[in-house]
Amino acid sequence: MATVERLRDRGTRRGQRALANLADEFREKRLAVGLSQAQVALAAGISRPTYSRIETVAFRQLPIAVASQVAAVLGLELAFRVFPGPDSLRDAAHVGRLGRVLAHVSSPLAHRTEIPLPQGPERPFEQRACDAVIFGRGRRTAMEMEMRLRDAQALQRRMELKRRDDPVDALVLLLADTQANRRASADSVGLFPGYTRLTFRELTRLLRDGQHPPDALVFV
Repeated sequence: MATVERLRDRGTRRGQRALANLADEFREKRLAVGLSQAQVALAAGISRPTYSRIETVAFRQLPIAVASQVAAVLGLELAFRVFPGPDSLRDAAHVGRLGRVLAHVSSPLAHRTEIPLPQGPERPFEQRACDAVIFGRGRRTAMEMEMRLRDAQALQRRMELKRRDDPVDALVLLLADTQANRRASADSVGLFPGYTRLTFRELTRLLRDGQHPPDALVFV
């Protein structure tokens, strides 16, 4: 699991780079249209010292609204988007439930967590990963842990796409054993065709015996 400090530090570094790039674009555009810092600041409704801090990257917590106002004054459009990253801060419950299963993996099997999906020409910026992959006996079994089954159809599509892009031998979908998830699973009985409904005990017995499970749905 990624640590809080590492994720926060990475976010800080990216934020600083984004502010530096933004400052360069503001300054270049301001000079290109022949405006002074005071003129831009007045039009944007901020003080000249504040605008100066933006251009010198001294404004470390620049509000999005202020940046957008400055961009509009300079004839620029400011756009923001987020993309899936390689790591995230996983909920402790998620990690704990997955760990309960992986603790039973026995020789000749082994496991690794957070395995990135392979990149390819059509997916040069692949960011998805499997929660865990079990190796051994010439086979690979992927495991995905879901804490809340909100949209079973969307989850099935997501699992199918992962399997298409990384064709493992088997895939085990682990669902947190809650009343809400059991109700959602009962309402989606036609989904996940071909997946064996294993109990937690049955799954862990296979893993302790060094055997790969089949495609399965398991409450943990």
